[in-house]
Amino acid sequence: MEKASIYAKNKRYTALAWILAILVLAVAVPLNLIIERLNVNFDMTPNSMYTLTDTTKNYLNELDAKGITVDVYFLTKLEELEGDLECLALYRTLLAYKEHPCFNLIDFDPDTDPESLRKINPDGIYNLSSGDFLFTYNNMVKRLPGSLMYTYQTDAENRVVGAEFRAENYFTGYMKSVVDGEMPTVYFLSGHDEVPLSQMKQLSANLGNYNYGAKELNLMTDAAIPADCCILVIASPRTDLTDEEYKKITAYTEKGGHLSVLMNPDDSDTVYQNLERLLSNYCIGMNYDRVEETDANRRSHKDTYAMMCDIIQANTETGEDLTSGLLPTVNNIVTYMPSSRSFYTVYGTNFGKLTADTLIRTQTTAKSVPCGGRQLDPQTVEGENLVLSMYVIDTEHENSKLIVFGSSDFLTDTGASNAYFINPLQLFLTSVTWMYNSDLDMNIQNKERTYDSLNVNSSGEASGLIALFIGFPVLVAAAGVVIWLRRKDA
Repeated sequence: MEKASIYAKNKRYTALAWILAILVLAVAVPLNLIIERLNVNFDMTPNSMYTLTDTTKNYLNELDAKGITVDVYFLTKLEELEGDLECLALYRTLLAYKEHPCFNLIDFDPDTDPESLRKINPDGIYNLSSGDFLFTYNNMVKRLPGSLMYTYQTDAENRVVGAEFRAENYFTGYMKSVVDGEMPTVYFLSGHDEVPLSQMKQLSANLGNYNYGAKELNLMTDAAIPADCCILVIASPRTDLTDEEYKKITAYTEKGGHLSVLMNPDDSDTVYQNLERLLSNYCIGMNYDRVEETDANRRSHKDTYAMMCDIIQANTETGEDLTSGLLPTVNNIVTYMPSSRSFYTVYGTNFGKLTADTLIRTQTTAKSVPCGGRQLDPQTVEGENLVLSMYVIDTEHENSKLIVFGSSDFLTDTGASNAYFINPLQLFLTSVTWMYNSDLDMNIQNKERTYDSLNVNSSGEASGLIALFIGFPVLVAAAGVVIWLRRKDA
């Protein structure tokens, strides 16, 4: 009788356990379906990887209240990111932006939908590829390369050990840039028979691809350098600057303005007195010469003045940003310069307040041959490394930057189409973003993502880990089964 009572009691407990299990399933399954249907997500990452910051939310709410809509073209179908763990942060961030009417995301595959690509880039100005973004509002357009979304950190064995997600600072900054109508402009000085912008169409297109405008500027008629001027380019003038122009340019540089001076060899007797004064403010001197390469193996067979040169890794951190991607060990491209003059350092009284370094120089096989000007005692210089390009940062005047080149030929459409001169052209374009970064920084911190790793140093350690993570749970489960079998008829 007692055994039957115990049996009945166990039976009731077993039935109750099954009822509770069924009730849990009955609640859990519909609850999960409801949450999935509502698309509710909880950001459990330590640095809120998938959640927009208050800075972004406040700005987007402000645009929504004003009824402003920015069209954001994404050259990838959004659903392609959903199942990719590497792109999960980007996917979730885009969904968060899409919740705001001001962020009108238009996603398409450029390979299967070339018509949409032609619509947003009819003139082919923007070098767009899969994964890139194009932000447009009214007549403002800014390209955002998809490659900027993440930066990765690797260890000594080139394994990825960490990553930073950077998209939010870019997205919000680009929206603000196009809404505010901010388009920094590179101005090209005119009025001295310089290389006209009409002969630099490819360069203008490249600048547009970097989110810069390009215009000509005549300081003989304009009162001052415009406020939207991010860099003033002086490309091989045939006459000197006037005193008034010198004053206007100096006033611009003393407030932190940036200069790019490119001076072809000039066989006329013109003396560039004011231009030399301008360069001397940065402790740079300009030679009246033409550099020739005496080693036939180091010059182009089509142009004896197109010489093989060396891109130099500059000593300062800022300079490395200019040349690191152009070193032959990185891009495997030999650097050639077209017909060039050379420069040298002038040790003026402000030299200690400048940061300067060489960017392009010749080998000692090149020589400096006098060319132009009115030199009293012209001399040929041989056996030296001649400087064809260098940069200077003036820390005394709000970090005003200057870069000089001994030639401007590679900026023209003819020069830009010559594969020999790809490195000087790329250096010039890199110097533009180095002098003036057109990206608007919203001070939104990058979100760090770490990669967990487990280092196993021996087979014995591996066996121990297998026992810990696999064997131990199996042992616990087996013990539970044995206990259940022994007690089920108790």
